[in-house]
Amino acid sequence: MTLSLSDIPAAVADYIKTSVTVTVTEVKHGISTALQPNEKGKFDVVVTNNGSVRLTNIIYELSISPGDVAKLISPSGMLMGARESLDPSSDVIPNGQETTKMFLFPLEALSFASVDPGETVTNPELQVTTQRTLGDATIKCTIHATVDQESLFPGDQESSQAKRKLTVS
Repeated sequence: MTLSLSDIPAAVADYIKTSVTVTVTEVKHGISTALQPNEKGKFDVVVTNNGSVRLTNIIYELSISPGDVAKLISPSGMLMGARESLDPSSDVIPNGQETTKMFLFPLEALSFASVDPGETVTNPELQVTTQRTLGDATIKCTIHATVDQESLFPGDQESSQAKRKLTVS
């Protein structure tokens, strides 16, 4: 198979879409999955890398709709920043603020900032808050990630071997 370097960006995008699964767990309030108006609930995002390439710099794009039923809560703490867009220099969403969309940028040291081939990572205890309107809301999560170049282009690879017989007479 011939591969052109210009094919790599499309191949990376395809890999993330076809070899990575993202799951949003059920929202719970304590041990209950039934939330009342003006209650907070927690959920996790689980990312599984079903392929053979390591992913790094995972950014979690979260949204919830409709916003009059429930909203996401920006995480507190210094380990994971919430921003308004995928641009890392976009406006920060303050800790604890309610929103319908956010992009989470975990620090590199966190276990869920990257995922190795065949592994699963969990971004734990994300929060939502219900509003006064009754109904169903849908949480969506998409990840954006960088493919680890060492996975694509491993170093210290041997080439094919050349041989030549010589005769001494």
